[in-house]
Amino acid sequence: MQVTDRVRVPLAIAACLLLVLAGGCTTTPRALVSPPLPCDAPGSDCTNELMQALEDWKEAYNSRDPRRLQRLYAPGALITDDEYSAVPLSGTALPLFFDEMAKRPTARMRWVVGNLKLFGETAVRSGECEFSEQADGRPPSRPVRYSFAYQRIDGRWLIVLQHTTLRP
Repeated sequence: MQVTDRVRVPLAIAACLLLVLAGGCTTTPRALVSPPLPCDAPGSDCTNELMQALEDWKEAYNSRDPRRLQRLYAPGALITDDEYSAVPLSGTALPLFFDEMAKRPTARMRWVVGNLKLFGETAVRSGECEFSEQADGRPPSRPVRYSFAYQRIDGRWLIVLQHTTLRP
C-alpha cells in the first residue's frame, strides 16, 4: 500500500499541474452553439416559428398598435389589399398603412384555416381569416382569403408580401 500511495500522490500532483499549465482548471468551459437548421432540414422547428409569427401578427393587429405590427414586416415588404387604393404598399407608404389601421379601434381578426409551405428560408402561408369591426354600419365580420410570404432574416420570420382579398 505504501508503494501505491507513493506513486499515486506524485501522479495526482503532476496531473493537476498539467491541467493548470494547460489552462484546464482556470478556463470557463465553452458551449458550442450550432447555427439554426435550414427549414427544409430534418428536425427543423421552422413550422413552430412560423406559426408563432402568425400569432404575433394576429396579436399585433388586434392590439391596434401600428408600430408593433410594422416590426413584423421586412424592409420593402409589399402589401396588397382590397381596401387600400395605394396598391402595392411598400417603402415609405408602409407606415401610412399601419397608421390607417390604428384609426379603426374596434377592428379584430382571427385565423380560420391555413396552409403552410416551406421553401428553405422562405415560407408561404395562405388560407382564410375573418375580420370584424363595429363601425359605420358595416357587417360585423368579413371572411377574407390571405397569403403571407415570409423570409427568414437574421433569425426572424418577417413578412415580405401580404395579400388579402374578400372571399367571394
